[in-house]
Amino acid sequence: MKPYSKYIPSGIQWIGNIPEHWMSMPLKRLSDITLGKMLTPEDKGGYVFKPYLRAQNLQWFQPNVNDVNEMWFSENELNQYRIYRGDLLVSEGGEAGRTCIWNDEIPEVYFQNSVNRVKVNSDNLPKYFLYQFAMMGFCGHFNAIVNKVSIAHLTKEKLKETVFITPPLTEQTTITNFLDHKTAQIDNAITKKQQLIELLEEERKAIVNEAVTKGINKKIKLKSTGVDWLGEVPEHWQIKKIKHTSYVKGRVGWNGLRSDEFLDNGYSYLITGTDFENGLISWNTCYHIDKERYEEDPFIQLQENDLLITKDGTIGKTAVVKDLNGYACLNSGIFVVRPLNGFYITSFLYYILNSNVFTQFINFTSSGSTIQHLYQNVFNEFKFTVPPISEQKDIVNYIGKQTAKINNTISQISQEIELLKEYRQSLIFEAVTGKIKIEVQKN
Repeated sequence: MKPYSKYIPSGIQWIGNIPEHWMSMPLKRLSDITLGKMLTPEDKGGYVFKPYLRAQNLQWFQPNVNDVNEMWFSENELNQYRIYRGDLLVSEGGEAGRTCIWNDEIPEVYFQNSVNRVKVNSDNLPKYFLYQFAMMGFCGHFNAIVNKVSIAHLTKEKLKETVFITPPLTEQTTITNFLDHKTAQIDNAITKKQQLIELLEEERKAIVNEAVTKGINKKIKLKSTGVDWLGEVPEHWQIKKIKHTSYVKGRVGWNGLRSDEFLDNGYSYLITGTDFENGLISWNTCYHIDKERYEEDPFIQLQENDLLITKDGTIGKTAVVKDLNGYACLNSGIFVVRPLNGFYITSFLYYILNSNVFTQFINFTSSGSTIQHLYQNVFNEFKFTVPPISEQKDIVNYIGKQTAKINNTISQISQEIELLKEYRQSLIFEAVTGKIKIEVQKN
């Protein structure tokens, strides 16, 4: 694809030049922008109960309507806040600027004040503007302009002044059709690679499941455990509970930390679940706390080779403390787990907690409901297999060798996915800013 013959400055430094017949102007001259209705939890009389979208419902390009709440609307508000096909919905908070287009996913819906609705005028194509919103999102434009007093907000006033690039409607249509076709191809390729990763992860988990429940000697005699999540195990293995084998501690409420105490540099690392990366701690992403805060709770001061497990939100994420360079302790939402009396090696329990054994335990204890918190008294009752230490070491070495190739393949495919995402972003940027000239596609 070739560039246009002549370009002019766009007036936007990070976009640069645009084709000479294109224009750049603030969104307020190209559309009508409305901030959604404040949440009304109670009927004030004469109101009707209707579904509404909030920022959490907005995904890039299309909304998620699996979890739509309802609230009260007056007759005037029904006219003011109804969403119609082709409307652009822009997140005002959270990931500010995240945008999707409404395509009548449900029959009648409205929007709340964490969402800005953008109705582009008849001289422009909504889907083309959606691609521009996406381009601004991945280029970091919205992050640069939002209000950040506490939570980032892309206010209606900020949005109105945001400058958009507008080619003639016929070119908007051509560019949009091109990007629809190309991004669908890229997304399909990404999906296939993600599915391959899922298959490889299942294969890896099957290796772990077999090794930690049956061992690596296929001829060994098995016994029934009578435990729902264990089944049969080698007859000479022990079955133990966490509370009989492990030191387990978490940060308790009375010394909870406030966000204004988080430091970029300080006396001690503060570990949260977001610092877990591939079974280890990503020390570069950790906040810090001062010495006084660190010393107030010796029970959660970390040691090399400690095992950490998340107990809130996405429960069961694990990481082993390695290469500890200084002091470290836990934020809320995590247990530290250490072996007592040499019952097991940390890496063996790490594999246990990353197997179907622990998943089935969680499912068993939750009785079919979605568990949001792993309580210590529940975790203490978790029964798991305890082979002799020599066998544990053999099993850990076996799992490491068997999964190394799978891990490398997953890493390579993940890199390929990132390259496809970068190509997708680059293609959108070049098309909607006129760096390449898109011709009408011939059948």
